[in-house]
Amino acid sequence: MAKLILSAIEPASFDIRDIIGLASSSRNPVGPWIALYPPLYSQFTNSTQIQAWLLTPPSSIGTMLLISLAFRLPVFVFDLAIAVIVYCTAKKLSSPIEGRIATLIWFANPFSLFCIELLGVPDVVATLLILLAFGLLLSQRPILSGIAIGLGVWVKLFPILLIPPFLLYVHMNGFSRKNQSIILCVGLLGLVGYLSSILPFGSYYMTLYTPVTQPMPFFAGVSAVNGSAFVLILFYCLLGLFVRRGENLLSLLIPTLMIYFAVSNPYPQYLMWALPLVAIDIVLVKRSRAILFVAFNTLAFAQWFFTSSGFLTPSGYSLLMIPLGGDMLPWYSRVVTTLLESYSSILLLPLVSSGFYACTLIYAADVARSWFESSSGKA
Repeated sequence: MAKLILSAIEPASFDIRDIIGLASSSRNPVGPWIALYPPLYSQFTNSTQIQAWLLTPPSSIGTMLLISLAFRLPVFVFDLAIAVIVYCTAKKLSSPIEGRIATLIWFANPFSLFCIELLGVPDVVATLLILLAFGLLLSQRPILSGIAIGLGVWVKLFPILLIPPFLLYVHMNGFSRKNQSIILCVGLLGLVGYLSSILPFGSYYMTLYTPVTQPMPFFAGVSAVNGSAFVLILFYCLLGLFVRRGENLLSLLIPTLMIYFAVSNPYPQYLMWALPLVAIDIVLVKRSRAILFVAFNTLAFAQWFFTSSGFLTPSGYSLLMIPLGGDMLPWYSRVVTTLLESYSSILLLPLVSSGFYACTLIYAADVARSWFESSSGKA
């Protein structure tokens, strides 16, 4: 209930504005995830009400609150669906008690609230599909798992990072070559589907690095390819060298995402990609990792705050990529905001960012320790 109330009273995030702008443009929408949102943008984009909602926080008018809720309701449904899958997966692997704990870690996590309902980003859809692929593969249904992976890539590009770990798990656990080939082919079809929705619009959308359009900076330039892409390729080679038969799937997927977070400097809200898997890992494999979980959640939230608050925008003041206030701030507020920007960027942000990346690497290393142990976890 708290998530629904906040979804109704919060102003439109910059990501929702981008979604409405792309969907209401004269060109076709960019990305298949546009169709997952309600068709409000095609009917009310030019209306006075929708423009007022985009420029200022929702007022007490019921129509404004309903518009705000309607744009966030689809992502809330997917958020709830992830909670159901987390519960069912943890329950099947252990017990209903562990299932409830894992669900609580995901659904009641404040970081998930800001990532999903308030921003309204489509990453939650791909996260759901990856979690579904994870559960289906553990249930010995590799073909359905591959279909879920392909759909995830089609909706949002980042699940392509997890195709090598999925393929390695399938290979090391005795699945047929036919199943391996199907997973690879469906994943590539998902990539073709994703690119087909972007290519007609030219190279601009291929290099634009925002939560709405391009979730990976590999196309942004040579430096990005030489950095994060090189580290991920090296990591995949280490997976092939050290992972043994019978290794649990979580120990392959979680380090892959954590390594990506640490080397690519992504938007902090992308942490939601790994949160459902981490919730299952903490409950079923090693509960002492909860300390690291709290640490990188806190540091990611702090990094998010320092990089998106205190900045003057055409709409006024922003907090966590959500605009607050419609008019430009007065001169004295600008002075305070400038000081906040200066000190946060010079002193606090480097420390917070370094701590966040260190926590993600430590978590990845701790999970990867199972590669060298005599037994693996349940998942």
